[in-house]
Amino acid sequence: MDTDMLGNVPAKALCGGCNTPNVIDSMDNIKVMFLLNSDVLYVLAENYACTPSAESMTHTSVFAAVPANSTGSGYSYSIGTGEETQIAPQLEAGRYRMHCPVAKTDNYLVVKRDATDKDKAVQLNMKVSDLVHSPHHGERKTLEVSHGKIQFDIFPDTRSFFVLWIQKDVEEKKLFNLPQEERSPFTTATRVIHHPIFNALFQDKQVVSVQQNVFLSVSNVVLVFTDIVDSTKLYASLGDGLAFRLVRKHFQVLFGAFTRNGGRVVKTIGDAVMASFTTGRAALTAVSEAMEMLPQIGRRPDNNNYLEIRVGIHSGQATIVPLNGVNDYFGMTANIAARVQSVAKASECFVTENVLETQDAKDAYTELTSKGTAFKATPKTQLKNLKGVEDEIFARGFRWTLRSRRDSELSSSTNSFASYLNRKGKTLQRMSILSIDSVGEEEDDDDAEEPRSFERPAEVGRRLSGLDPIDSKEEDM
Repeated sequence: MDTDMLGNVPAKALCGGCNTPNVIDSMDNIKVMFLLNSDVLYVLAENYACTPSAESMTHTSVFAAVPANSTGSGYSYSIGTGEETQIAPQLEAGRYRMHCPVAKTDNYLVVKRDATDKDKAVQLNMKVSDLVHSPHHGERKTLEVSHGKIQFDIFPDTRSFFVLWIQKDVEEKKLFNLPQEERSPFTTATRVIHHPIFNALFQDKQVVSVQQNVFLSVSNVVLVFTDIVDSTKLYASLGDGLAFRLVRKHFQVLFGAFTRNGGRVVKTIGDAVMASFTTGRAALTAVSEAMEMLPQIGRRPDNNNYLEIRVGIHSGQATIVPLNGVNDYFGMTANIAARVQSVAKASECFVTENVLETQDAKDAYTELTSKGTAFKATPKTQLKNLKGVEDEIFARGFRWTLRSRRDSELSSSTNSFASYLNRKGKTLQRMSILSIDSVGEEEDDDDAEEPRSFERPAEVGRRLSGLDPIDSKEEDM
């Protein structure tokens, strides 16, 4: 069956292409197709509800996947006429099945006799809607022609294209059964809902089913939870308005990094963000990119440190439930991902072993934490005492090594981050109101791995401008 919206998906359906009964309980088994306006005369070769099987094609007399000729608003097919538009020889006398795997038409075509040289082509002017047949509504339509020379002029008046497919009338299992091993890959609903363009255009119309007892699952989804470190202190010291300005900038950084890497921002929960990805590599890349970009939004006015987040990544099966107009995830996978995030430290991300089971995710983790990067790997550890989680959860972590630290730790992440950008050939502009306005080209220092000692903003400015801080004591006073 097909439907215009995920919200209209029933619990069960009979496939109109191969007559297979289906229980629809997984987003991974919903195929997404984009139908063009009927005046656009292109047929997408793989845009079938069910691709014809090898067995089915052996019984084919005519299969026109591309229009032989366009009349401007329909398709013109010639059979047995000898003209340039002829797509197949004339049909012999007999009964055929005439159908289309795109428009899901299925009817009988009866040819009464063989054509002779004197016969002119039988002219058939038809609408696609006249040919559509539903196995749930009555007998198939029967179209009779006097002989096997036929000129088809077919006009698309439905939301589908039409493929002229004429086969010998044999048992349905040979014509319609598509073995599992012959089913081609397709774009799943799971993948599509993570596409940023799809979400921009269709998110408000593509919320999953709200029908009673109909819940769609995803066999494997990668969930990311983030939260701001010490956000309560931020609001307490600055007040709601000023604090939220900084939090909003943090949202912009995370949302941008997540969507650029194929993620979907599911929702925000206070200062926390929940996002989903289809692969572990995409999630790791997005999180690391966000961590690298966060220092650019400036320091926290309450403690002169950069805004830091803690992150948890977990993957597994989840149920999709519509909530407040979005496709939300429920189940233990979501619960564990949130709990894993809660035990991470500042500027740290915990990645569970579930995520790192795939080789692609393992490679991404190794690349991310290899020597010379801004991230340091933390050893595999068992996360204990996760609220509401009885299973043993093992995770590996990575930490942003150029993160800001408390003043008592004698670390200036301003200088460390600027040095890091310089080593990568980048220039930092206007990092924060409490930092320098710009960082010019400094001498490259590949050995400067340790963060510099803490310096006051005035001393940072003098050092980078070439002034000797010793000679400037009076100015500093």
